[in-house]
Amino acid sequence: MTQKSGVKEQAKDILEENLDKEAVIVLARISEEMQFLFTAHPEPSRDEVERIVTGFFLENGKSEQFIDDWIKTSGEYSRTRGLTVNDQPKAMLSDLGVFRFMSFLKDKGLTDDQITIVLTGAVEQAASDHEE
Repeated sequence: MTQKSGVKEQAKDILEENLDKEAVIVLARISEEMQFLFTAHPEPSRDEVERIVTGFFLENGKSEQFIDDWIKTSGEYSRTRGLTVNDQPKAMLSDLGVFRFMSFLKDKGLTDDQITIVLTGAVEQAASDHEE
């Protein structure tokens, strides 16, 4: 258990050292937006998720090729994790959230190692919140 709290503490330290208050607010907004998407689409179809993903990336200036590649990669990753066809759209929506967090943190200058620690800490925090 010490290791888990260690990762959560490392993640907290990284965020505190590298992000200003405005960046923390942006991360919270991303989290809220993703939670809203999951609430609005508890059992999304692949078509719904593709529309959501496409809309998000088009709004952010990504090319159709990038979007097609992203959707294809996320779908392949879902299959390699052994997810059922019904669970794959939820996983793709989750991948969008992770992508958004990672991109934002990378834009703020965090290294890949720091981003990995932050995401691991977030997953562990979410898991411990579910246990309570």
